Amino acid sequence: MQYIVFLILLLGSFLSPLKASAKQSNTEALLQDMTHSVQTLTYELAFINLDQKALIPLRYRHAIIDNQAIAQIVQMDSSRREIIQRGNQISYYEPGLDSFSLRGNHIVDYLPPIIFADFSNLQKFYNFIDAGFTHVGDHPVHIVRVISKDNDRYNYHLLIDKKTHLPLFTELFDQNDRVIIEESRVIAARVSDDIKQKLNTIVELKLPPIPVIPLSQNAKFSWKVNKLPDGFQEISRNRIRTSKTELLETIMYNDGLFNVSVNVVNFGEKTAKNTGESLFRQGRRTIYVVHKGKNIITVIGELPFKTIKQIAASVTFAENNA
Repeated sequence: MQYIVFLILLLGSFLSPLKASAKQSNTEALLQDMTHSVQTLTYELAFINLDQKALIPLRYRHAIIDNQAIAQIVQMDSSRREIIQRGNQISYYEPGLDSFSLRGNHIVDYLPPIIFADFSNLQKFYNFIDAGFTHVGDHPVHIVRVISKDNDRYNYHLLIDKKTHLPLFTELFDQNDRVIIEESRVIAARVSDDIKQKLNTIVELKLPPIPVIPLSQNAKFSWKVNKLPDGFQEISRNRIRTSKTELLETIMYNDGLFNVSVNVVNFGEKTAKNTGESLFRQGRRTIYVVHKGKNIITVIGELPFKTIKQIAASVTFAENNA
């Protein structure tokens, strides 16, 4: 009898990880369905973004027209700021300022990056947790948590519409400090082909040109970053001379969800007179500035304070540039 009990307990110990893995896979599939819906459906979302300092009302429309993504986001307050996507061109319009375009796969401003993520890559660094069901208004929704496997990144809570798989609520939070960094709440959602008619004018609209910005992909810097959270890969680097005496060098990293850039300005002389540091948060972005020898290091990223400071502290310089 004791032998049978032992076998049952042993079998249970083997099955528990398998059940957890299957649940993780099912939740990953649900998140992939969300990303697919965001990128392929014809829909309109009215939503508000909230952070610790502001509340911004917004409207987002999306459709696939002539085999390319057409999207528009409008800030529904007095500023009436507007961002348009046509294919891989993202154009910005704001009263009183010159319009401009950038290259990109989707609009990044105001929209939480989690809704465009490739979760098959993220599963190495995040746990996907199915937390059950609830309702948002009359919409039944899945509750999903995306939790970092380390303490170096932010985490997400999501409410995903069971029918359309569109995200109706996202909450970005710092697990260490238990601080809500940013929220996005959908007030009204509509999936309908007539939204294409409202976006059709963008297809033929003359958009501002994309500026040519030469990248220094093979540039060798006299400094390096020695510590990043697992999964962050270099995606670009650039060198710009900002004045006769100042040179700005930048490396951009991404883990498939969050971005961080490390920026170094070399003044050619010691900056000992100003050896302080500055640290502040703007929405989900943390900005940290610190002086080190002849250089000023600025780290800008969608990461907690602690992680940003660790990245800056890990920057080392060649002896002639220290």
